[in-house]
Amino acid sequence: MTEPWEDSMAMLARLAPIDGPPVPAYYRLQETLRKKIEEMRWRPGEAIPSERLIAEEYGLSVGTVKKALGNLVYEGYLFRVQGKGTFVSGTTLRRGSLRYYRMMESFADEEADLRVSLLGISLIEGFEPACSLLGLPVKRRLFELRRLFLSGDVPMVYSVSYMPESLFSGLDAFPPALFEKGTLYEAIEKHYGLPCIYNRELLSAAQAPADVAKILKLQPKGPLISIEMIAYTYKDMPYEYRLSWCATNRRRIYREID
Repeated sequence: MTEPWEDSMAMLARLAPIDGPPVPAYYRLQETLRKKIEEMRWRPGEAIPSERLIAEEYGLSVGTVKKALGNLVYEGYLFRVQGKGTFVSGTTLRRGSLRYYRMMESFADEEADLRVSLLGISLIEGFEPACSLLGLPVKRRLFELRRLFLSGDVPMVYSVSYMPESLFSGLDAFPPALFEKGTLYEAIEKHYGLPCIYNRELLSAAQAPADVAKILKLQPKGPLISIEMIAYTYKDMPYEYRLSWCATNRRRIYREID
């Protein structure tokens, strides 16, 4: 007959092994659950078991489970919905606006309803700094995805994304509507299982290059906002390098910071 303490030891042994000095049970549980998410055993948008059930499965207290889950929420792996439970995070932008570019004339104004026009997807030889920023060897092939965001017929944002061919095989075979009716992040999560956990941006004032000025219908070297961005998925892995040019002479970029 198995003693209760033997069952508890067996369940604890299933927690993620951690090299070095002993670590608290909540941290080992946290790493075990993180691994489930990163290996897609719990998929984006899926509700995870309750704190009580997880506590029973691993032979831990509810308080220990609560602390582990709280840390994963803080890190962006999970999110909570009051009265419904805890869910695996998908694309983080979904929880705010589905639109990456939000533009308004003033705080009293309504957001511009931007539509997306896919200008093309092509496979190109990698270049710097894109390859380095994506953690790829120099000249590793990339998909180049060019999009134009318009308010009515007025172009507002020209965006060029670079993504590794090795991660997104067949990206150029999808119909344009996939990238025009929803966000790029939704499409990537749905078809490749890679949600956007967070991104990093560099914004600067710039003069419009000739080709960009033509697309945005600006005067050559006219002022605009340039955005350089890297998007990351699980394990802090970069998977998109994006360059965007925003014509703010018509509307200004709007951001909400939680």
